[in-house]
Amino acid sequence: DQTAACTTAAYAVTFNTTDFSNGVTVASGSRLTVADAGIWNCQFSIQFKNTTNDTQDAEIWFRKNGTDISNSNSRFNLSPRKSSGDPSHTIAAMNFFVSLNATDYVEIMWRVTDVGVSIEQYAAGTSPTRPVTPSAIATMSFVSNIT
Repeated sequence: DQTAACTTAAYAVTFNTTDFSNGVTVASGSRLTVADAGIWNCQFSIQFKNTTNDTQDAEIWFRKNGTDISNSNSRFNLSPRKSSGDPSHTIAAMNFFVSLNATDYVEIMWRVTDVGVSIEQYAAGTSPTRPVTPSAIATMSFVSNIT
């Protein structure tokens, strides 16, 4: 789970599991670091949860080596919770092409309009059996060499 302490700060999405890695590593929990220069396709899906009684927004954008990437922000709308024990859920997903040099890194940043919005993971379920719902998934795919 990942939470926001305030609505005026940007937070880096963090990752704690790597399923496959070919030329990309996670450094400092959030930095998707590439071994080879080229054009990379950065993709994500993030499981948001809204526990408030109001519609909220979450914004997500990319940073390269600590600097926001121009025109990479997206805003996602989260419905109000259904009831006090039943929050609303939204999957935010997008991809973005970025030119990177070897050892450059990309971070996925986020902010929300209310701290009642979080990035949430869910345990495996039963009846029927189903797998864990990760809070965030990122995929970095090498597209081509830089020419």
